[in-house]
Amino acid sequence: MKVISIFILVAAAIAFMGCDSTTQTSSGTDYLSRYPKVSELGPSNVNQEVREVASLEPILRFPARIGLARVVNGDLSNLPSEEGEAWRDAANRIGPDFGEFVPISPLIAELVYGDRVQNSPRNTSEVIRKIRLAAARQHLDAVLIYEVYSKTKRETLSSAVANWTLIGAYVVPSEKTETVGFSNALLVDVRNGYPYGTATATATRKNVFVAATAGDKKRGMEERNQIASNLNLIPEVENMMKNLKSELMQKGESPSKERNQILDTNVQKS
Repeated sequence: MKVISIFILVAAAIAFMGCDSTTQTSSGTDYLSRYPKVSELGPSNVNQEVREVASLEPILRFPARIGLARVVNGDLSNLPSEEGEAWRDAANRIGPDFGEFVPISPLIAELVYGDRVQNSPRNTSEVIRKIRLAAARQHLDAVLIYEVYSKTKRETLSSAVANWTLIGAYVVPSEKTETVGFSNALLVDVRNGYPYGTATATATRKNVFVAATAGDKKRGMEERNQIASNLNLIPEVENMMKNLKSELMQKGESPSKERNQILDTNVQKS
């Protein structure tokens, strides 16, 4: 029994790598002021598109209501309780002047999006559009869209010969798997689509399975690894939010009238 218990033991280890974050608070007006006008560049549609895309201004101010949009398999999903608690803890660590994280409701997203589009393909741009519409209905200032996916590599061990016997398939480990979870996040303004920052994280889990249980355990491992990579993502988002808050404070508040004009202009362009 001692030998069997050793054989059926699953050896797991998690390694963390590839974590990073960036911020953006640059002015579209300042950016375009350094380049010629469209009329001076020639009659190119691309030139006009570039100016339109670049002309956004950062209008986010803290404290703010930041939406959390978790995307799995190309569509919005609910937050697991473990992730929800971790996001609440992160908001507390960032500080009281940060504001709060608010999960985007998939039900509200379907309600708002379904009123406007029927039988539309769920490509990336449509998913982001649906998330922004739901965030607007929930009166959020910005939304953190984060996507998680995993990739599993399988290796058959030399002990797989034991799979030829009935008992061996249940007690002898014969498959080694390595699952890598990837999480990418993008913080965008709900009102004008300005991209304030990005964050990335990964988590790797290695396991050894017996053949008879490998399928179910692999699926469970992928789910756990997706959550693990998202938990790794949260500290990177914390750093991004702290840096973003500091950069926006250094820029200072725009006068109320000027800020409203910028907001109205950007909403019309988005």
